[in-house]
Amino acid sequence: MGIVIRQSMKASFAAYIGVAVGMTNVLLVSTQFLSPEQLGLSRLLLENSLIFAGMANLGVPFMADRFFARYRDDARGHHGILLFMLLFPLLGIGLFVLLYWLFQNQILAYFGTKSPLILGFHYLVLPLTVLWVYVSVLEAYCRNNARIAVPTFVREVYIKAANMVLVLLFGLGWYSFEWMMYLIVASYALAVGALLIYIRILGKLYLNFDFKILRTKHFQEILGSGLFVIVSGLGSNLILLIDRTILSGESENGLTDMAIFTIAMLIASIIEIPRNMVRQISGPIIALAIHQKDWQRVGVMYQKSALNLLLVAGIAFVLMWCNIDSIFSVLPKAEIYKNGKLVVLLLGLAKVIEMANGLNAEIIQYSQHYRKGTYLVFLIAFVAVFLNKWLVPQYQYNGAAMATTLSVLIYCAGRVGLVWYWFRLQPYTFQALKAVAVLAVIFGIGMVLPPLGASVTAIVATVAYKSLVLAGVFGGAVVYFDISEDVSAMWHGLRKKG
Repeated sequence: MGIVIRQSMKASFAAYIGVAVGMTNVLLVSTQFLSPEQLGLSRLLLENSLIFAGMANLGVPFMADRFFARYRDDARGHHGILLFMLLFPLLGIGLFVLLYWLFQNQILAYFGTKSPLILGFHYLVLPLTVLWVYVSVLEAYCRNNARIAVPTFVREVYIKAANMVLVLLFGLGWYSFEWMMYLIVASYALAVGALLIYIRILGKLYLNFDFKILRTKHFQEILGSGLFVIVSGLGSNLILLIDRTILSGESENGLTDMAIFTIAMLIASIIEIPRNMVRQISGPIIALAIHQKDWQRVGVMYQKSALNLLLVAGIAFVLMWCNIDSIFSVLPKAEIYKNGKLVVLLLGLAKVIEMANGLNAEIIQYSQHYRKGTYLVFLIAFVAVFLNKWLVPQYQYNGAAMATTLSVLIYCAGRVGLVWYWFRLQPYTFQALKAVAVLAVIFGIGMVLPPLGASVTAIVATVAYKSLVLAGVFGGAVVYFDISEDVSAMWHGLRKKG
């Protein structure tokens, strides 16, 4: 377990560095040196390639996570599972390229009117998709060899840092925007090369193949699970990214509106950063409890996760919204991006509500009903497409925020309902009501705290003093009213050490 703990700690550290680098790139560097249309284009290509890669990889990363242990054998090169992981996605890539070629005229017609800049760069989604496929595949192979730190660094830090440097050099006049986009693609190719070299250094670059496994029952099960993951992943990615695609194709100002939405969405996403850490820690525990049919333990974790995530998300939202004008004022081109203020509000509230519902997605995922949960994913995907098609032409980026918020709320209600229907578990407690009341008071205090001035120094000081005051009062209230057992235990433990 020692190597697992060390690798997990390193990977978590790299992930948080990646968050900081990514936010610095998008909020400060890209907004400074790219026009809103250029920023929107670069984000659209990168994010759509993620959707396409989720289909083109044919579920290979999931197959590896679920079935790699059955073929683990260093003496036999893991029975050639790496070669299978590298070659099998070529079928999905070939199908994707064929479909893209067949429908490229329709794609260009969809984006051409509102976002004409896409016409000169749309083809870059092809190499970006291929490279994302192999980043995810090689990362999965490393993960199943108990090595996650370096792959996480490559994905979370290197790719984002390379993007930031390339944008910065473009802003300094070293090359044209066209060459910047080509170099971004090249940086992804270097990421794939770096992962292959790392696997070679580990001594795990086994390129043999045991053809006997093709005839095994396990292998047929692997292929079936991969197809299921493609279907499930398509729905999940549609929910996450359809808003920006429809914004680019149907909003009044195309890529500019998409850029405003992207910046506002990134600010709101600060709220959900702690959720990934909670999932990483709690996921395996929930999976074990479900496997042991210890539903009482699952129920306790469900309610505790809901309460603690509500506290974290709630105070993050309060701090963000009470400082929102200050945050927008320090962004380059603030006069453009501050128009996304309502987007931040709507998406921020949606994230708070989603986190306040606890880890119901994990309960469904690790239960015997995980396949049935896919039906809900697809239902919400269709709802998201419908709402975006309806609201974006009328309200532009605000319409996309409304559509995404409504979709998330329906998705949350569906998950809560399914967990109650299948397991008779629900996430809400009286302590959650106390938490909401405390957050409402803290929000009221934050709204009356005055700014310290309009200079950059005064703005930074305003954000700092508001955050310290509100976080301090909130923390004190949570401990005083004993809202969370975990927070109170942590506080008493620190007092004893002190």
